[in-house]
Amino acid sequence: MDRGERDREALLDAALQQWADGGWPAIDPFSAAERAGLPATGADEFGSGVELGCAVFDHIVDERAATTMAAVQAAAANPAARIRAALTAWFDDVAADPRRVVVLVDAIGCPELVARRRSANRGFAELMVSGAVDSRIEPDDLRVAGHFCLGGMGEIVLAWLDPESPVTREQALGHGVRLYESCLFTR
Repeated sequence: MDRGERDREALLDAALQQWADGGWPAIDPFSAAERAGLPATGADEFGSGVELGCAVFDHIVDERAATTMAAVQAAAANPAARIRAALTAWFDDVAADPRRVVVLVDAIGCPELVARRRSANRGFAELMVSGAVDSRIEPDDLRVAGHFCLGGMGEIVLAWLDPESPVTREQALGHGVRLYESCLFTR
């Protein structure tokens, strides 16, 4: 990774911290550059906090998607194994940096982030549906089920990350797999 890439990574990380601390409206390119130890010109690529927030969102979703796809492709060729692989990759991503969960839940009020979140959710729902080729359920109904499950998984992940909640990672993952299986294969 060259210096420009390292600087961009540091800027995105600083902006992610701003997002995690104060919601997407707290993202400010110039203070993120300062927080990252960069000169103010390090944020010149971004004209607003929304633009920087969208870059953070895209970066996290692109990494998560690549990891998830690799996990699904490496899994046994059965729906349960692929669902578990996809969800395990997602959980591993969040466990590695819990701040990254903000891209799941904090887009309300920002049309640019809402559009990105909807697109990412469609892609993830499509991934889960594509693994249900043996299902007797119509593809459009499977997509609806995929979105339903994705919303439920978001809440399960938040419960797992909540220090006040008794939900463990294994419980969350196990219930998530069963939720997807039930929705994708039960008519």
